[in-house]
Formats: sequence, structure tokens, C-alpha cells
Amino acid sequence: MPLTIKNLPPLNALVAFDAAATSLSFTRAADKLFVTQGAVSRQIRLLEGNLGVSLFDRTQRQICLTPAGRDYHQQISGALAQISLATQALQNPVLDSQITIAASHAVASLWLMPRISDYSRVYPDVDIRLLVADSVFETDVADYDCSIGFSHSEPAGVRVEKLFNERVFVVSSPDFLAQHQSLTPAQLLATRQLVLDNPTTGWFNWREWFLGLNMAPVVPQHKVTFSHYNMLIQAAQQGQGVALAWDYLLDDYLAAGSLVKAFDQTLETQAGFYLTTSNNGSQKAVLDDFCAWLIDNT
Repeated sequence: MPLTIKNLPPLNALVAFDAAATSLSFTRAADKLFVTQGAVSRQIRLLEGNLGVSLFDRTQRQICLTPAGRDYHQQISGALAQISLATQALQNPVLDSQITIAASHAVASLWLMPRISDYSRVYPDVDIRLLVADSVFETDVADYDCSIGFSHSEPAGVRVEKLFNERVFVVSSPDFLAQHQSLTPAQLLATRQLVLDNPTTGWFNWREWFLGLNMAPVVPQHKVTFSHYNMLIQAAQQGQGVALAWDYLLDDYLAAGSLVKAFDQTLETQAGFYLTTSNNGSQKAVLDDFCAWLIDNT
């Protein structure tokens, strides 16, 4: 079919639909687009009228996409991202040498930042923009070129590379381990556990770690709970207790000796940390170079 104005819906309506379909919320879509919820609702009804189909099921408390809406969103989201990217590149050519990376707080600070520093020394002309969010693979793909995060299964993306498997073991500071060197592993685990309370990460908790190793869960005498893994690791370095550690994320700390393995038990799963690229960055040559460099230096 030849391209004509008649078979193209209004662009504003498409943008409103994309934002609402991504967030499954007219309110969040309105916040992202800096308009009112009513404006988003009107644009979507305009689009539905233009297409002659319902895109959202509004009968539930939370809106959800109809099968037609889901298929339509999958078809147009990449096209809208490409239009946005092409426009930005035309208005600001420097963006061709800029990479936007989405990563969780823990991955960004514990693993990615040292590598970005090394990468920048090799490629000083490439600008890096880091977007930090705990639910990386739920972040709007139009906002980044590539993402690095944890997933139990292969996430969606134009290109997906598994950087490393999930391997989880127990660490503490050298001083904490020395102070409790006479204890058995079970007794050590019962002293003081550092606990991560952030369900958005999808990471193991202590009970799941014990069960994964067919060990009886150990109830600690004391525990300290954190909402961010970075804070938990800082507490472990300060000798405040034992912590679950994810291999690769803490390589630098183990190499420096600020953290040590408390004992040998390690739980390895098929989950892992993935590098994905979005439609947004799939046409950037500099992104291909960055991804190749990152994989080689993992």
C-alpha cells in the first residue's frame, strides 16, 4: 500500500498510545508526556476511532492491552523510537557518539563504573550517559541504547548477550571472619545476616539461597535490612555481618581484600546478567564497538 496521509494515524495519538502501552497507566503516560491524564485518554480514543479497534481493556481496575493493542504496540514502538533517534541525530549530531546505558544501582556502581572508566581511556571521544533504575528491563526502551541487568530468562532486545551466570556465595569483611574463626559455617551464618529487601531486583534472599543448596535455613540472632545492595555491601566491608554476594559484581572487592568468602558453598543458577540493545541504538556503530569491548572485558 502506498504511503499517504490518509492511512497514517495522528502522530500525537501514536505517542500517547506508546507511552500508555509501555506503562499500562494513563496517569504515568501523562506524567511522562507532561500533559493531563484526560489529554492522554482523548488521544487514545482518537486513535481507536481512527483504527476502528479497541486497544485497551478498561474493564479491570488496571488497564491492559487487548490482543490487537499488544500487536499494534509491538509494531509501532520501534518505528517511533527510530523517528525520535533520527530527529535527535539531525538536530544534534554529537548524539551519534553518545551511548545511553541503563543499569540497576548495584550493577552500575559495583561492576559497570570501573569498566566505563577503562573504556573511556580507550575511546575518549565517546560520551557515556548512565541511566540507573532497579527494574532495568521495564524501563522505556526509547530512553536508552543498551541495558545491563539481571534476569531469570533471556530478556527482549534487538541483540541479547549473557554476560555471566548467577553465582551466589557468602562474604564478610576479613576482620569479621577473623573474630568468628572458631565458629562452624552454620554458627557464623547465625550471628548477623545482612538482608536485601528489594523485590524489584529478582535476586535470591537468604531462605532461597539455603534451599537452593539443600541446606536447612539458619535463623540469625540479628539481622540488618537494606533497600539497596550497595549499602549492604558497604556494611559488609565495615564488618557488620555476613552478606550474600553475586560473583563478578564483587570481583574488585574480593581482589582488594576488603571482602572475603566466608566458606566455599556457592549456588549457581541458569539466571544471569544480560547485555541488551534497543531499537534506539541498534543503528549506532559506536554501540557495536562498546558492546564488543564490554564482552571482551567481562
